Amino acid sequence: MVMKAFGKTTFRLFKKHLVRLITIIAIVTVSIGVVSGIGEVENRIKLAITDYYKEQNVSDFIIKSKRGAFSAEELEKISQKFSTDKLLFSFGYELDTDGEITRVCSLNLNEADINKPKLLSGRFPQSESEIAVERATDKLKSYEIGETVTLNGVSYTVCGSVLSPLYINKIEEPSFVFESRNLSYVVYSLPSAIQPVNDVYVALTDRTEFRALSKSYKNLTARVKSELETELHTENVSVLSLFENTGFYSLISYAEKVQLIGIVFVVFFLLVTMLVVYSNMSRLFDEERGQIACMKTLGYTDFAITNRYSLFVLTGTLLGGLIALPIGLGVTYIIYAAFNMQYAMPPFPGISALVYYVITLTIITISMLLLTFFTGLKIVRNKPVELLKHKAPTPGKKVIIEKIGFIWNKLSFKYKSTLRNVLLFKSRFFMTVISVIGSTVLVFAGLGLLDCAATMANATSILAIAVILIIFSALLCALVIYNLTNINISERNREIATLMVLGYRDREITGYIFREIYIMSFIGAILGIPFGYGFMQFVFNLINFGSIAEINWWTWLLAPAVTMFFAFISTLMLRRKIIKTDMNSSLKTLE
Repeated sequence: MVMKAFGKTTFRLFKKHLVRLITIIAIVTVSIGVVSGIGEVENRIKLAITDYYKEQNVSDFIIKSKRGAFSAEELEKISQKFSTDKLLFSFGYELDTDGEITRVCSLNLNEADINKPKLLSGRFPQSESEIAVERATDKLKSYEIGETVTLNGVSYTVCGSVLSPLYINKIEEPSFVFESRNLSYVVYSLPSAIQPVNDVYVALTDRTEFRALSKSYKNLTARVKSELETELHTENVSVLSLFENTGFYSLISYAEKVQLIGIVFVVFFLLVTMLVVYSNMSRLFDEERGQIACMKTLGYTDFAITNRYSLFVLTGTLLGGLIALPIGLGVTYIIYAAFNMQYAMPPFPGISALVYYVITLTIITISMLLLTFFTGLKIVRNKPVELLKHKAPTPGKKVIIEKIGFIWNKLSFKYKSTLRNVLLFKSRFFMTVISVIGSTVLVFAGLGLLDCAATMANATSILAIAVILIIFSALLCALVIYNLTNINISERNREIATLMVLGYRDREITGYIFREIYIMSFIGAILGIPFGYGFMQFVFNLINFGSIAEINWWTWLLAPAVTMFFAFISTLMLRRKIIKTDMNSSLKTLE
């Protein structure tokens, strides 16, 4: 019977505080959605590139002769070190024709299919008079199929367009021969029997070690590269790993930057989320003092009572996390698609091992439960007689601004009343200001990243992240201010009802309440700028991207303006709640 009653009261708790539950769900959804979405990008790229490079059998090394061709002894050493089916002997050269650099590579369609190109249109060369051309990008040019091209005095017919896994980037591809020059064309011809070997492509025998961006693969390639340079002598050869490949290296670099941004922002989103939940639950425990006293009288332990409210938070967190899953995947997909503007990305990998989502959900869930438990324990530990007593109101006393006579004496009564309320209730003041600071910092960070990405070439992935951060940060800002304003109004129903009885008009009552919100929001928005400056300085140093100097001057004004805009929108949405306050029931409630 007791357990049945406990279940009924728990159900009533959810029903009575449904709006508060929805607020928790919304905040958690936004936080987990954006943070897990950004954080999961690197893992998706890692999975996609790993599968793609294995499928295309991409070479782990290119060994290039500095003397124009390898000697028989050098080729023998290479053949002894690696399995024959893991080697591709090739000949390549570069031409400077009227200022345009063309790289000519042998197209060896061997059984191992090392660096197997993907045919995009036309066909592969079938005779020595035909060539295939690398597809056009933002920087690489291409030829039309059927076009005649003269290279080194020999005429060729273009028969197809291909995509080599060695050229996944769509930005500048540096020349091997002409320093500080970039390629204009890359073409492929069938090897000739009389051509020497000046390039050897190596696919390591143990391909299980190839996991893009993994430390084990980095360590393996560093060790093998050192061995090759020692055995073949660096004055004779150049050994290039995938980490010297322009496209692969820049893709790794940007993927790591995205990951770092996700890690940094998870901290701020988590802090803001915790503040909102704390403010919600603190108010909830105060409202439930009488209910808690009754349950203690019935013999429920402090732990059992607190768990009742922990279940409330756990439900909101898990529901928010569930809704956040498709949102997070959508964010990941959008950013992954943005990489396609800069790289020839493989298809987006399917849903599997959502590591960052699980980590983010776990961190937020544990944080919310611990916060609720310790917040509730402070109240639940009181004796029933203490809980049944209504909390004494904050004693009236002079606030600091009253001591500044030349300012205070010039203020009208309504502004004196507003400032006293703002500064007298310190917990409410600091909770609101700190939450608004956090929201403003996130908005400023998103705008700052957008400014820096917009001024830099080949930063579409960071640009996409910046846009997403601005959207979600603004949404979080709106939720935070709406929630705090709603709590403020709920705490002052009796005060609002008193003003109604005294004959104050709706505009005067809403102004009385909302002026406090605007003042606290304004203070938080202004303080958010120096905090945002410090935060962005830390982010720029961490990801080695952008600088404070690249942030536009209007961003410094726009960030607090966005915060104040949502403060205004929140008051508009909650105006009806004030003017519809039930005077009779509110005045019967003792605070």
